[in-house]
Amino acid sequence: RRSSRARRDPITAEAITDAAIKILDSEGLEGLSMRRVADALNTGPASLYWHVGNKDGLLDLVFDQIIGEMDVPPPQGDRWKEQLKQIALSQRATILRHRDLVAISMGRIPMGPHALRYTEQVVGVLRAGGVPDDLAVSGYLLLFALVNGFTMDEMAEPVASAEDNPGAPSPSAVSGYLASLPVDQFPNIVASAPHFAQWDNDVQFEMLVDL
Repeated sequence: RRSSRARRDPITAEAITDAAIKILDSEGLEGLSMRRVADALNTGPASLYWHVGNKDGLLDLVFDQIIGEMDVPPPQGDRWKEQLKQIALSQRATILRHRDLVAISMGRIPMGPHALRYTEQVVGVLRAGGVPDDLAVSGYLLLFALVNGFTMDEMAEPVASAEDNPGAPSPSAVSGYLASLPVDQFPNIVASAPHFAQWDNDVQFEMLVDL
């Protein structure tokens, strides 16, 4: 069966990468293995090693392929700040589509073809706005760090809802508790307590990028 499939649909690095991304999205990084990808392609693990080297090489390809999904607008010097925000929003949306992408990116220097084009485009937006080269590079790198940090927390296992776990505190319950603290010891928390129940990831992310 495998040899018949190989003749009909040859195994390529692109096919391996696409299969790995589908497994990553559905099963997470823990479920992604060379054998799992090989099974999805109806072949043996040895065929994968021939094309991608090892799992680390596969993760390089997965990371680069997903970076290729991130949008960068053509540079408009007078709108570089607005465009940088647009870039950040696209980064976050892409990360949220792909489970455990932040974990894959940790310690990995993106140098694949998609990553190089992406770097070229983002740095180009900054330079078109008159940002000095050293700050353009720092801004590009820090933007990734900012988005990764926010989405890592955002994609963490959610606190059980009141329906799933009656004992889990709701945002309003947390806010109510903070409002009940001794005002002489926690005047700032008590004064701002209602706002602790109004967290919205979309709003807070845009605020973070603006800052």
